[in-house]
Amino acid sequence: MIKKNCLLLPIYIVFNILFILVCGYFYEINELSYYNFSKYYNYLLILNIIVLFIIFIKRTIKKEKMNFNIVDVAVILILFFGIISVIFAIKPNVALHGIQGRYEGYLMILYYFSIFLLSTFVEKEYKKIIVFSLLIVGVIQLAYAILQINEIEGIVRHYNYSEVWATGFTTNPGFFSTFMLLCLCYAMGLYIDENKLLVNIVYMILISLFTVGLLISNAMSGVVGLISVMMFILFYVVKVKRIKKMVVILLIIFSSLLVVCKLNITKLVGDFRQTAVETKEIAKGNINDNFGTKRLFIWKNTLKIVPQNILNGVGIDNFYYAFGNRPLWKGNYFYDKAHNEYLQILICEGVFALIVYLCFYGIILIRGIRNCFKNKEVYLIVPVIGYLVQAFFNFSVIEVEPYVFIAIGLCVLRGNYNEKSKCRNTNT
Repeated sequence: MIKKNCLLLPIYIVFNILFILVCGYFYEINELSYYNFSKYYNYLLILNIIVLFIIFIKRTIKKEKMNFNIVDVAVILILFFGIISVIFAIKPNVALHGIQGRYEGYLMILYYFSIFLLSTFVEKEYKKIIVFSLLIVGVIQLAYAILQINEIEGIVRHYNYSEVWATGFTTNPGFFSTFMLLCLCYAMGLYIDENKLLVNIVYMILISLFTVGLLISNAMSGVVGLISVMMFILFYVVKVKRIKKMVVILLIIFSSLLVVCKLNITKLVGDFRQTAVETKEIAKGNINDNFGTKRLFIWKNTLKIVPQNILNGVGIDNFYYAFGNRPLWKGNYFYDKAHNEYLQILICEGVFALIVYLCFYGIILIRGIRNCFKNKEVYLIVPVIGYLVQAFFNFSVIEVEPYVFIAIGLCVLRGNYNEKSKCRNTNT
C-alpha cells in the first residue's frame, strides 16, 4: 500500500502547475493583467515557504536527515548574490519586483527556487505524477496554439505584422517553444525508458504532438535545444543498447516535420537555412548586427558594458536601464532582456552570481547524467539539457520558468534511494 502523506507533496506541486496554467489562460483571454499574474506568485511563494518549513519541522521531529548538499549551498549563494544585486541596482524597486511587462525580480526568483527545493523532496516513485501533469498542460497549450494558427473564432491570436503566432498561453512563440521542448524531451525520455507496448504508443503520439508544437513555434532556439538533446540520447541509447528506440524517435520527428511542412505551418526549414548561411559568414569574419534576429547586436552591445558592472551587475531585471539615458535600441525596437540567460545573469547580477549559477547547473547535469546511466532513466535529465542549451538564445519568463525549475528539481536525488522508500510499503 502507498502512504497517502507521501502523495501530498507531489499533489501540491501539481497544484502550482495547474494554478499557473489557469492564470496563463485568464491572462491570454485578457481577464487577468500580467501584473496581477505576477503578484499571484507572491502568494504561491508564501505557501511554498510554509510547506518547506513543514517538511523541515516534520523531518526534525522524526529525526530524519534533510540531506543538505552542495546544491543547497549553490542555491543559498545565488539568493545571497541576488540580494546584493538588489541593494546596488540602478532601480532597486525594479530589481525586487521586476520591470513592467516582465516582473521577474528577486521575489520571482525566490519563487522559482522555492518550487525547485520542493521538487527535490519528491520521492522517486512519485516524480512521474508531476511529469505527467506537465505533459497534460503541454497538450492543452498545444491544442490552443493549433487553434490560434488556424484562426478559429473565439481564440485570442497574436500577430507579428500579418503572421499569426503560435503562443499557447505564453506571451511569445519563443517561450512557447521552450515549453514544447521541455514536454518533447520528457516524452522522448519516457518512451526510451518504457517497455510496455501500449504505454509506448501513448509516448509516441506525444512525441509527434510536441514535435508539431515545436515546429509551429518557429523558434530556432528550440530546434538547437532539440539537436543537443538528440545527440545526448544517441550516446545514451548506444550505451544502454536501445538503438531501436532512437530510430523510432527519428522517424516520428521527421514524419511530423514532413506533415507540418506540407501544411505550410512552419518557417523553421527556411530559418534553418538562413542560420547556416549566417554561421558561414560569421566564420569568415563577416558579422552583421542583424544576424540571429539581431541577437548579435544585443550581445555585442551588452558585452561592452559588462566590465563596468562586473561585480554586482546593474540589478535584477534592470537590463533596460543598463545603457544610460536610453535603453538599447535597434530600428523600432528597444530591448529589456539580453536574449541569452547567461549573459542576462552576468550583466544584471554580476560575475559571481553567474559563476554560482553555472556551478549549480553543472552539478545538476553531472549528477543527473550519472543517475540516468546508473538507473537507466533518461527522462529526468533530457529536459534540463534541452533547456540549458536553448537558454543561450532565449530568456526566462514567468509563465514558463516555474516548469523549468520543477524539472531541474526533479533531477536532484534528495533521499537515499538505495534503501527501500518510506513511501513504498511493505506489509504493515
